[in-house]
Amino acid sequence: MPEFENAPIGDPFVDEEAREELRLRLERSLSQLNAQIARLGSKHRELLTKSREYFEQVVEAMMAGDEARASIYAEEIAEIRKLANMISKTELTLEQVKLRLETILEVSDLIGLIIPLLSLIAEAEDEIAGVAPEAADSLHELASYIEDFSGIAATAPVEPVDREELSEDVKEVLEEARRAAAERIRETFPDVPKLSEEEKLVYSYISKSGSEIDLRKCARDLRIDIRQVRKILEKLEEKGLIELVG
Repeated sequence: MPEFENAPIGDPFVDEEAREELRLRLERSLSQLNAQIARLGSKHRELLTKSREYFEQVVEAMMAGDEARASIYAEEIAEIRKLANMISKTELTLEQVKLRLETILEVSDLIGLIIPLLSLIAEAEDEIAGVAPEAADSLHELASYIEDFSGIAATAPVEPVDREELSEDVKEVLEEARRAAAERIRETFPDVPKLSEEEKLVYSYISKSGSEIDLRKCARDLRIDIRQVRKILEKLEEKGLIELVG
């Protein structure tokens, strides 16, 4: 193991062979992270497709007046959304680590970023262990390697790091990933339609009448003001249950 007792203060990574070894290890980890992120993205897209298929089943069941069947598919969509949120959060967390690795590989002075990277890896490992165990193992392996490597240079003094402040900074980074994941789910996954009693009446009327209805006749048959019928139709369109034409 190379010694750094005579290394200049502030530059513990003067050994070119050791520096190159670390760089190669970081590059391998970056490649592994890219593969994990791609797999998670693929799984997220699969869940989105499945959610949309189930949404159509909810609509069909509601059109048939089968609320029990609609409820079964609605509950499954809710579970898919939870899983998709976990996967999306994990994907974004890994992307945070990936970006940090890319930054380290692009600069020559590694020491200033190694300790923050370890803190980020530790937090990320806990976040993703239940969803992407292979990625968590890869991060753990990388952290162990960096800790061993950093120990090589223990005799070279460096500026002290406020670990409590660092930890809060890392937690804020991961909190941003959680917020971004939640926003992604809201934007991409359809909400299961929940109808008021009046909306159910109008929707049932449409289902029985076919593709077109007479607004005045609908209002008269259901004993609902025609202006209210129009508002209900607009709400049904917003919920993805019908499409208004003209």
